[in-house]
Amino acid sequence: MSFSLKESELKAGVKLLDGRPFYLSLEGIEKLKEEEVIESLLDRLDSALKSNEVNQVSITLDRFFTKGSQLLEKKYYFLQSTTIEYYKKFQLEKMVANYNRSITYEQVGGSRIDAFLSMWELCSKGSLNSPSKHSIHVQYEAMKQEIGKQYKTSCFSVYWDDKPLGMVIPIIEPGTNEEGRLFYMGILPEWRGKGLGTPLHQLGLALLQEKGATYYIGSTGIENKPMQQIFRNNNCKPIFQAVTYVKESPKRETYHFMLKEVKYSY
Repeated sequence: MSFSLKESELKAGVKLLDGRPFYLSLEGIEKLKEEEVIESLLDRLDSALKSNEVNQVSITLDRFFTKGSQLLEKKYYFLQSTTIEYYKKFQLEKMVANYNRSITYEQVGGSRIDAFLSMWELCSKGSLNSPSKHSIHVQYEAMKQEIGKQYKTSCFSVYWDDKPLGMVIPIIEPGTNEEGRLFYMGILPEWRGKGLGTPLHQLGLALLQEKGATYYIGSTGIENKPMQQIFRNNNCKPIFQAVTYVKESPKRETYHFMLKEVKYSY
């Protein structure tokens, strides 16, 4: 039987982001409160890992919910990252995508997706956030599984004075109608430290508004001071500190085979 959240877990506010077979990501297990209920959920996730239903499980929870962290470590999850979450309500401010005429963008798809993925890979190099263990191709395929058909209208290459600057992937959070997130935002290494992260992020926020988002939630690593400044520059408020724990399938041979053989399509 494949993994799914119970009705009681959904009502409590636990969220599941489904990128199977690559990953399952859960948020908010601290809302379950009772230790035995959390343990039952972790046991079901272990079954999904052992049966090779999924290659990796990540769980994000309140940094200060120590009981949850202890339960995860007892189940052999390892700490991947500590992050700060930010919030912005769009009704209070209309974002303008082209407020700076030096920045331009285009939606990417079809035969050009290879170049977009190459830019994604370059943008990820040297990032101050915890790196993914997955290849860019796997991350792209998992994104398609997680966000559904909207992936076709979510990939944007961004330029500064007609030169490649970076990329943004604005999405409406699955299971919601109005929650905007940037699945990924990246700037090419040669443009870092020049103050261009703020207009790039502002462009992403404007594209989220165009998609119908009424508010935005973003996060970054607790050590990523430049990204924290970008959030402040664009009037995003810190609301939450979180930790993310990860556990992988014991069937490593199958996992590595899938990493090598994955094919992608737009």
